[in-house]
Amino acid sequence: PSSLLIKVIDQGRGIPSDKLESIFERFQQVDASDSRHKGGTGLGLAICRSILQQHEGQIWAESTLGTGSTFCFTLPILNTFEGSQTVILNSEFAAPTSNLRREPQSPLVLLCDDDASIRKVVRVMLERQGYQVLTVPSGQQAIEQARDHHPNVILLNLLMPDMNGWETLAVLKQQAETQTIPVIILSGLLPDAREAPYDGISDWIVKPPEPKVLQQALERALTSHDHPLKVLIVEDDLDLAQVLTTLFSRHPIETFHAQTGRDAIQLSQQVIPDLLVLDLGLPANDGFAVVDWLRQHNRLYRVPLIVYTARDLNDHERERLRLGQTLFLTKGRITPQEFEQRVINLLNRMIRGKTGDSLDDNQTNFDY
Repeated sequence: PSSLLIKVIDQGRGIPSDKLESIFERFQQVDASDSRHKGGTGLGLAICRSILQQHEGQIWAESTLGTGSTFCFTLPILNTFEGSQTVILNSEFAAPTSNLRREPQSPLVLLCDDDASIRKVVRVMLERQGYQVLTVPSGQQAIEQARDHHPNVILLNLLMPDMNGWETLAVLKQQAETQTIPVIILSGLLPDAREAPYDGISDWIVKPPEPKVLQQALERALTSHDHPLKVLIVEDDLDLAQVLTTLFSRHPIETFHAQTGRDAIQLSQQVIPDLLVLDLGLPANDGFAVVDWLRQHNRLYRVPLIVYTARDLNDHERERLRLGQTLFLTKGRITPQEFEQRVINLLNRMIRGKTGDSLDDNQTNFDY
């Protein structure tokens, strides 16, 4: 596609030719004394390059000592109509085809950094990836907002005035309301420059962050299984639901129960289960409607699923019910002990997958 070229020209002291490339690296300035006399961290141009690369653009500098500098960057010119079509067709948040009233809840990320430019850049990255973002400039505000809003993940800078990142982290891990929230360090320091070891850190990202690195770190934090596994049982038969709950109570598993399809949709948003055990013949939205809704939710569309039903399902119905790891078990053809063993085996495979073993999210198992 065609490109738009923009030039920004100044009449300053100029930049030596051997510095024209290095000034776009992190923490680089033409003269190290600039950081003392004029302020700045040496991240501005690195951030600019990161933003432009995300949009398939380029940036470079031209300069003559004593005359001034010209900063040039390009951006591709896209066809607005075609681009809009692509976004609509590929969007994970397209309107559902079912009649369910959909209220998807994107993960909430709390970003704490005293640098306004970093907050702005990272916020754009996260929102483009489908996250809700809350930003604060200080550690004290991060503690208050984490307590009030309980975000899914916290991105925390270290070098901040008043209360630094380590002090903020210590308070977050001491308070009952915030101690289980994953914290990812987002800092200009490298991991081996840490002042002290902390077990409460989920990941470490060096600024300015690459979008893919940031996304992968967030996904790891959101799928961490340091907490007890959460299983949502969707079953209208209260006696059977109690039997299943008792089976799971022998393991480090936290169980939740929904008796109707509507309750299942509401509860799944609140607890974000690690596994869903689903009956199909439910009042107020059947199991098929529940799966249709889950497929539209950006955190639940690949939740491992056990379909536990008395129905004999044909191939079309099985395909319609498929989410992530999907296991089909038929009531009356499997004992409670066999059911328990199949579920525990699936959960163990999930945990191994999160810790490095291969796990195919699209695999579907059929049991009769």
